[in-house]
This record gives sequence, C-alpha cells and structure tokens, in this order.
Amino acid sequence: MRLAVGTVVAYPPHGVGRVAGRERKVVLGVEQETVAIDLADGLCVTLPLTRARELLRPPVDEAGLRQVRDTLREEGTLTDDLWSKRLKQAQEKLRTGDPLELAAIVRDGVRRDQALAANGGRSKLSVSERALCVKARELLTSEIRIVRGVDQAEADAWIDAQIAGTS
Repeated sequence: MRLAVGTVVAYPPHGVGRVAGRERKVVLGVEQETVAIDLADGLCVTLPLTRARELLRPPVDEAGLRQVRDTLREEGTLTDDLWSKRLKQAQEKLRTGDPLELAAIVRDGVRRDQALAANGGRSKLSVSERALCVKARELLTSEIRIVRGVDQAEADAWIDAQIAGTS
C-alpha cells in the first residue's frame, strides 16, 4: 500500500483516517521516515514507516462491504463460554481491525443482548462486553462512512438493518 499524503487508511486501534504527512524523525535514537495519520476527533498518530506498513490497510471496498453485510446477517452461534473467554476472543478480533471480525463482534453483541433481554426482561451485557461491542461498532461505522459516503447515523442505520435482515 502506498502511503502518500492524502491516502485514506484504516488503522485498527482507531478506525479510518488520512495520511497527513511524512517526514524523517529521530525515533529511539535512530533516524526514520514517519507517517502522520489524522483520525477522527482531532487525533493524530505518528508511526515509523515500517510499522505503518504493518498496521495500516486500505478501508474495506464495496465487495468487502457485501461480506460485512453477510456477516452481520448470519445467525452466528452464541456460545455459553464464560465472559472472560469470550472477552479474550473478542479483544483479539478487535485488535486485528478486520471488518469481518468487527462485524461478528457487533452481530454477536446485539444477538446476545437480545437473547438476554428476552430471557430476563432487560439487557444483561456486562459493562466491559458492552464497551467492546461499542468500540467494534465505532470502527466498523468509520469504514462504512468512507465507503458509502454517508454520515454516522446512516452508517449505524445500515448496520442495524443488516442485523435485522431488513435491507
């Protein structure tokens, strides 16, 4: 992937951003080329070029978005694993930043929340499980916004429609 100024990239920990600049800097006593990425909410991350090439990827394209749609629509299997085991698995999926993994986290979180609400009358997702699902959804939404050229509300509505199987 070419990391020219202006290139739109996905950065797994923070979502989609744009290459704002490249320059040579001394990092840990070694002169290196660095890449600055402007992300949402005014966040700017500077990475050594070698690390940027490992971490950054192009945002999902329309074909990838169709796969995300299919993942969101899948039934998925809600395991009875302890939350600590599910948490570890979900954190690893989140770390990859892979749109299909993010979609699976979002789908499973919504389905688990619905199942718990149906059994007990209200949601019983733990605070940490809910936070993980929210983070996955934010990252996924940032890519959908770029691919579809829509705002956050429209991207969220698209996710909800896919999970519900109505669009």
